[in-house]
Amino acid sequence: MTRPYDTIVVGAGPAGSAAATVLARSGRRVLLLEKDDLPRPKVCGEFLSSAAVDRLEELGARARLEELGPERIDRGSISWPDGPSVPFRLPAPALGVSRYSLDHLLACGARQEGAEVWLGARVVSVSLEDSPGRRFRVRLIRAHGEQEVESDTLIGAWGRWDALDRRLERGFLLRRSRFFGWSRDYGGADWLAGQVRLYVFPGGYCGLSRVEGNRVNLAGIVSEEVHLQLRDGWPGVLERARRAHRELDRDLSRLTPGPVGFIGTGPVFFTAKPPTERGMLLAGDAAGVLDSYSGQGQAMALGSGILAAKCVERCLGGQVTNEHLPGVYANAWRRRFGRRFGWSQVFRMLILNPRLGRLAARLAGRRLVSLAMRTLT
Repeated sequence: MTRPYDTIVVGAGPAGSAAATVLARSGRRVLLLEKDDLPRPKVCGEFLSSAAVDRLEELGARARLEELGPERIDRGSISWPDGPSVPFRLPAPALGVSRYSLDHLLACGARQEGAEVWLGARVVSVSLEDSPGRRFRVRLIRAHGEQEVESDTLIGAWGRWDALDRRLERGFLLRRSRFFGWSRDYGGADWLAGQVRLYVFPGGYCGLSRVEGNRVNLAGIVSEEVHLQLRDGWPGVLERARRAHRELDRDLSRLTPGPVGFIGTGPVFFTAKPPTERGMLLAGDAAGVLDSYSGQGQAMALGSGILAAKCVERCLGGQVTNEHLPGVYANAWRRRFGRRFGWSQVFRMLILNPRLGRLAARLAGRRLVSLAMRTLT
């Protein structure tokens, strides 16, 4: 058993690395745990909104990100099968960066600030010990075997779904409305420069945009019902979407498949979850998954990771007790992010209803897109 850390952060995605960076920069002894090796591909829209870019500036990662040569995105469109294509302009430029590059960059940034980063470390249990003192005990498995570490505080940033959610018996698992996500890469396409294109098809939607290196990312979600009907895996899902959406089929026919191929994930619960669990603070998708079409998932991950770190710093600095820390963070999280989920559900129902979506797009398409941008940011 090593001596206790001030904070253990579980998960080195954008939320976890952001939290570890802020706390390590403050001089705290931080351990960042990640079950995978980095870099690695990840199912994601790979879209950094202007709000996400602002958070990267706050973390001091913007300059290193620019060295990757990210795609600058300032406009887009959303279209329905046999319906209109609604163009829109983003209120401020966004960036297209792969999670392969971004997650590695942020984890390295946390390490440079002084955090210990353990890759290939799968957490199998977390418990809060009341005696002696309030302390978290984390059991994990690494290549050389099993070990335990302790900390005064803990931030959970393990993503949209992990076996830990089941072990903790988290309530959102009882929800029936579930989706599955996938992504794949394609070669560069000059005609897609500066754009993000969203396509709605029966049971789901997907989006195309470029990332660094002139590569193209395709990412989508599909309902569990549709996913279970298809037997050809992710290629079957995409083929079904292409048959239903002529514009998607046309655009994909202009692209050359890249080397990574299809990767999938699931289940995905588009819902707010309790932002605290048994004394730990949850950030990023572990605290709630915002609908992918919003383009705000990574902004929310970075923002909630920073928020969790600042609340933990107040606790470690003696301004908030350990017992009150979860309540302080939960209230701050709900004020900052809570209302987005209600609006996200409303727009999801509108988008995924074929008739209603097409009608709304024809009657008030640009106004609805503008409203979505305001309420989901």
